[in-house]
Amino acid sequence: MTIHAFFLLLCTVGICKAQRPCEANPSLGKFVEVGANFSIFCVIQGGCKSIFVHRDTNHEQRHQRVNATTVMHEVQGIMGNSTYTCKCAEKSLVCGVDIVVGYLPEVPQNLTCEQNGEFGNVTCTWKPGKDTGLQTTSEFSVRTASDNSPDVISEEHSATFHPGSETQFFVSVRASNRLGHSAAGEINFTLSHIVRPTPPVLAQIECSSRLCHLHITNVGSCHMLEVQHRRNHGHWSTQLFNRTESNHNWNISISLEPFVFYHFRVKLKLRPHMGLWSQWSSFNQRTEEEAPIKKLDIWYIKESPWIILLWKELNQTEARGRILGYTVLVKNTTTKKTTFWNVTNTFTNVTDQLCSHCVITVSAFNSRGYSPPANIAILGEKAQLPQKVSHVSQSDGSIAISWQKPATAAVGAVTSYLVEWCPAGRLFKELKWQRLNREQLSIIITGLQPHECYKVRVYALFKDGRGKAEFDISPQPKVPEKGPDLNRIQSLVTVDNTMLVTWMPIPRQQLRGCLTKYTIYVQGPRTKVPYDVSTELMSRNFSVSGLTDGQQYRVFMTAWTEAGESPPGDPHSFTVKHQQKTSPLVFGILVASCSVVPFLVVLMCLCHIFSLHQRFLRCCHLLPDMVPDPANSKWAKECSGEKGEMTLKLYLSDSSVSEDEPDTVEVQEMPSESSIPGALMGLDSTSSGLQQGQDVCLSFSLKSPSAYLKSFSHESYQTQESQNTEVTVDYISSQGMMSGERDGEQQQEEEDVCTDGPRFLPCPLFDPKVSIGGKLTLDSVKIDCSNFLDEPCFMHC
Repeated sequence: MTIHAFFLLLCTVGICKAQRPCEANPSLGKFVEVGANFSIFCVIQGGCKSIFVHRDTNHEQRHQRVNATTVMHEVQGIMGNSTYTCKCAEKSLVCGVDIVVGYLPEVPQNLTCEQNGEFGNVTCTWKPGKDTGLQTTSEFSVRTASDNSPDVISEEHSATFHPGSETQFFVSVRASNRLGHSAAGEINFTLSHIVRPTPPVLAQIECSSRLCHLHITNVGSCHMLEVQHRRNHGHWSTQLFNRTESNHNWNISISLEPFVFYHFRVKLKLRPHMGLWSQWSSFNQRTEEEAPIKKLDIWYIKESPWIILLWKELNQTEARGRILGYTVLVKNTTTKKTTFWNVTNTFTNVTDQLCSHCVITVSAFNSRGYSPPANIAILGEKAQLPQKVSHVSQSDGSIAISWQKPATAAVGAVTSYLVEWCPAGRLFKELKWQRLNREQLSIIITGLQPHECYKVRVYALFKDGRGKAEFDISPQPKVPEKGPDLNRIQSLVTVDNTMLVTWMPIPRQQLRGCLTKYTIYVQGPRTKVPYDVSTELMSRNFSVSGLTDGQQYRVFMTAWTEAGESPPGDPHSFTVKHQQKTSPLVFGILVASCSVVPFLVVLMCLCHIFSLHQRFLRCCHLLPDMVPDPANSKWAKECSGEKGEMTLKLYLSDSSVSEDEPDTVEVQEMPSESSIPGALMGLDSTSSGLQQGQDVCLSFSLKSPSAYLKSFSHESYQTQESQNTEVTVDYISSQGMMSGERDGEQQQEEEDVCTDGPRFLPCPLFDPKVSIGGKLTLDSVKIDCSNFLDEPCFMHC
């Protein structure tokens, strides 16, 4: 008979009496195991006719009547904590019970004990198992071989006790809660098996480039030592050391590599089969440097007028120290001249002139010395390039490249191959390369950025040159995000209806591959014309022809990669307006005007300077004489009405002059008002001063600050050689009056002017300007011909 049936029987016969008016009784008590089946009895005194059972809040549960005061509810497979309530409808009586669900405790696992040091306390630990959901306690029991009454310590996960003088112990653990208990099997041990030495103490460490010496104290009676070391975060390397003598110190040496940062850790143990290993003692140390051991990998690119020399950095094992710089030595094989310098970067520039025929040597150096020298000769370009170069972009983002040997190269002429790659349009600092022997005709390039365009070159290297094949490729290309944005298009188009389209480059992050071409779309009222533009154009512009005057057009561009065409860029709209070209003749006149006018302005400004004014006066004799037009004279006007000749009789006082060749009279006209500087002095002539047998010379001369009209005569070539050849100078006044009175001093001065040298004409650009009464004509000059030859003067009309 089960407890549940027995409890039901007792209540039925009336033995079970409720102590309170309302009471809820679970058949298994308040603490039950997860998934258990049990019953809830609701007992209400006082003749309650309607008894109900609820779970948690107001969820009414099915129940059955046991007797007049008791009902029963069956609970099947309970999984969580619940509250059951009993209610009486007539009397408003309420009572209930809380059911707590949990698990029996598991048997404690991994019970171990260890002694902290040779004379320390013993600590035992264990794992209690999974959570029971109930309050669970652990009881640790320890006894010795001579004492059967164990000591009990209540702990959850561990217990500590002092061993005293005993060496052998028996321990066990029992876990319990409200549902029951479970116990772990008893274990026994001796202290020599569970003692754990204290961690070793590192007193000193000394490291050279290859060895580290460790001085360890606090060893005690331990005879085993384990040392582990590793580089950075690599794998640990282990070394075990044993000793037989009793010594409290350890001195050990470990072989290492130069200039490496090492992590060390050390632990101790009493004997190989006795005791436990101590905890680790950890420390770090770097070994010393050595000279670099490997040659540099050198390459170069030509960017006229420079040769950019590049080399790869040495790794930590190759460098054996901190690289302080690089020594570059250039030896010209023609001039035998050597130049060297130090740099700290992994590149340098060499001019074509310095290295027209040269060998370059580069070495890395640290505090301990130099790396072996790496030599490279600057090779000329050859036409023998790798043949049938093919490339494939793979799904993992790498690029597979293959080629064949140069077709025209002799067998064994190729010394090696080199493949270089760099993001298109980027700096040479991002250039990478890999050398291959002459038997390797393929390579797989990894570590590339997806959707990035790379320029790849494959070089065939000879002893006297290099040939290259190049191409662009993008791993996993995509369509550009958008087309190029156009610059502002002018509404005016050239006379031949041609429009120049210019655009901005597409940002690299939006290109997403290697650009193959552009397409320009010109959309008119009824047409949409595409123009394909090669990306090899250095300038980003393109001429579109065949446009119609007055029509409105819409222009936009797209870009192409291997994946396809991009969406269009920002469009531009414009209307064609005819623009006339400037005539070359008009253009030439405009250019000449713009060139002459500033020169004249500068000349006018210079003429206002007094010192320059005086110097220009001295140079005016170089200008041609300004002779008045005879057609403006009164004689010419009177003669114009007659045909034939007009006779003018001139008489000279000297009758010895031949009548066959009369003297001629020369009259010169001074410049106009706007051209003559200074004041015009009086003009006169003394007919009495003329000598017989002399020619009459009539001229004008400028005297600063006064101007004169001067008359002079020379001896006729027809007179006798013995006659006087003096020049007599007379002045003709501006009023046309002949004056015979002349001051002696003035006459001498004027004679000096006439005889000292050539006459100077005034510079027409100098101030001040003095008016002389308009244009001078022959009518204004009155000549007394009474003293001239009696023979007539002939003037032909």
